[in-house]
Amino acid sequence: MDLEGLKKAFGSAFTKYDTDPAKQHFTLAWRRDLEIVEATKLGDSSARIVYRFPVTNEYLNPSGGFHGGAAATFLDIGTSFLLVMIARPGFWPSGGTSRTLNVTYLRPAKEGEMLRMECEIVHVGKRLCLLKGAILREKDGAVVSVCEHNKVNLDNSKV
Repeated sequence: MDLEGLKKAFGSAFTKYDTDPAKQHFTLAWRRDLEIVEATKLGDSSARIVYRFPVTNEYLNPSGGFHGGAAATFLDIGTSFLLVMIARPGFWPSGGTSRTLNVTYLRPAKEGEMLRMECEIVHVGKRLCLLKGAILREKDGAVVSVCEHNKVNLDNSKV
């Protein structure tokens, strides 16, 4: 899958939320402002995606900084779309199910700052995968937060 294919898949994945007012929340604003800068399939089981977005009022905590819950949500979504890049029949045909999402917060980001989110596959097997992501301030490259995201493939599962 190439960059344009990923942009189309990203847009269509959220259609049901965009049309139902009861299901709209802060990720709607994020997806509207989000730019997918790079989407590269590096091999049958390897991919990298780079996103950029501004910190807007919807993503702020009461102290005026980029909210950790928003960062975790964006990292969850951003890393999960790596699996769209490598999906094929019988191999991660859906986005899998999160087992763990560990986020470490290192630095603040303020309203109006542009952030980059860099995501890549560390390992993917038949049932389990490990993805990683980092959010960086675009102005100085400082790391704002990082994540390790473990997922399980439940397709064809008896669960």
